[in-house]
Amino acid sequence: MKILIVDDSRFNLEYAKNILIENNIDCHILLANSGKEALETITSTEIDIVILDIVMPEMNGIEVLTKIRKNKKTHAIPVIMFTSLTDKQALQESFDCGATDFINKPIEPIEFISRIKAAIRIRKYEIYLKETLSTIKNQNQELLDLNKQLQETQYHLVQKEKLAAIGQLAAGVAHEINNPIGYVSSNTETLSKYIRKIKAAIDQYSELLHCLNDTDIQSEEVKNRIKDLYDLQSKLHLDFILSDIDSLIDDSFEGIEKVTKIVQSLRNFARQDLETDFNYYDFNDLIEETLVLIKNEAKYIIDIEKKLDELPLISCNRTQIGQVLLNIMMNAVQAIKSQNRKEQGLIKLITFVSENYVVCEIIDDGPGIDKAVIDKIFNPFFTTKEVGSGTGLGLSISYDLIVNKHSGALLVNSEMNKRTTFTIKLPIKTIS
Repeated sequence: MKILIVDDSRFNLEYAKNILIENNIDCHILLANSGKEALETITSTEIDIVILDIVMPEMNGIEVLTKIRKNKKTHAIPVIMFTSLTDKQALQESFDCGATDFINKPIEPIEFISRIKAAIRIRKYEIYLKETLSTIKNQNQELLDLNKQLQETQYHLVQKEKLAAIGQLAAGVAHEINNPIGYVSSNTETLSKYIRKIKAAIDQYSELLHCLNDTDIQSEEVKNRIKDLYDLQSKLHLDFILSDIDSLIDDSFEGIEKVTKIVQSLRNFARQDLETDFNYYDFNDLIEETLVLIKNEAKYIIDIEKKLDELPLISCNRTQIGQVLLNIMMNAVQAIKSQNRKEQGLIKLITFVSENYVVCEIIDDGPGIDKAVIDKIFNPFFTTKEVGSGTGLGLSISYDLIVNKHSGALLVNSEMNKRTTFTIKLPIKTIS
């Protein structure tokens, strides 16, 4: 505890100091014999209590008190004024300026010590309250940090459970589809071979019919049989069927190929890679796989434009990057759908290399994102969707996967009612 005694009388200074010492007041005593010296001491040293004489030359006690209260660093220091019994007006002015208490002159030891002890108790309480408030603030901040960590842990656990369930479902669906697609593909291949043989035989029969029809030596029965065959051929539209059958087979193979791609995309998405499973992939392939998954959502509503430059392979976790692309693309699709507009929406996908990064821009012409919330969209649980329509986890997880897990960047830029652009940047690493 540091007590500063200020008085222009050396006798008063020493007398007050001796009283404190004789009464075993646990404090460090500092003396100042002018207002200027007192302010210098208060500015340079952390003082707990000031005992300040009112009447002093050059700068009186009230002027010193006023300066103490105006200074943010010293305004809370308790100040006890020295005054005489007849100096009532100055005493009133002192309290108006922020004095804490007063001590009459000449100093009466019992009163002096009582008031000093009271001031010390008050000062200790103030220090205790200040320390307690600081502790509470620190504990509150710790609780906020802990709550944030719990939220982050919670949403990661929720998302992992969600992805695990989706993954199991997708893997099961992919497996179930894969089996019939396998034998349909095999049967279609075999059917194609059979049809080629049947067509070859039919071609020979047709040539024989033409040959017999051109022959003059024919019995009446043969002529009737030939006519019946021509009539049947016309009735069954064999010429059209034979010309169309190749196209049907080609379409069947194309459909099987599309289903196979969908199954492969589901299997890739459902694959439970470890967080540390990094390999080299073509980013454009990941985009194409994601487009297969969102195709049904965007069909008849949104046009997809692609401008995919040739890219170097990047080191990444395939499942995590696929999840990021799916989150952002589905958000774009849902944003456009929410407008219920008559004209087609548009999503542009652009990839290119910039410096040491592979860059992907996903641009949609949906409603855009309000400037008031655009800085919050990567926060956990933040969503602009209706209650029950979104968890607010997709973009937060996407940001974590890109920025923290892949040392990349995920940026957003938006103009209301015009466009929103999400930019993914992933570092290019040399294949060792």
